[in-house]
Amino acid sequence: MTIGTWDPNADQAHIRPEQLKAALAYTDPDTFPTQAPPELMPLQALMKSPRSVWQPLLAPLASPELTELCRFFTLAEARWADWFGGDKNPVIWIYKDLKGRGDGPDKALALWIKTHSENRFLPHGNLLG
Repeated sequence: MTIGTWDPNADQAHIRPEQLKAALAYTDPDTFPTQAPPELMPLQALMKSPRSVWQPLLAPLASPELTELCRFFTLAEARWADWFGGDKNPVIWIYKDLKGRGDGPDKALALWIKTHSENRFLPHGNLLG
């Protein structure tokens, strides 16, 4: 009997751009759902994925979409059980991608993220590691 191997990057192959774009509908803290909608559940598997997994997923998205994804993943971690990302929360990779594009992010987004999260690593990541 053999046991299969787990590839952490395999989950990435199952994420479609439509799923990331579906998350854009959930960025308002006042109307954010109390439980994750079923169509967004595949994104939970990527909450602790490294930047290398996120880069190809983020590349085709426009900067305003990335800004909204920062909001989504901030709220998802704060409000949904088992959506903890810690120092690998996608917000960190998205925020760095925005910086790399030269499209911000602005201080208002950083303040919004800090206001809506208890994750001390957001939005800049682990400054010591």
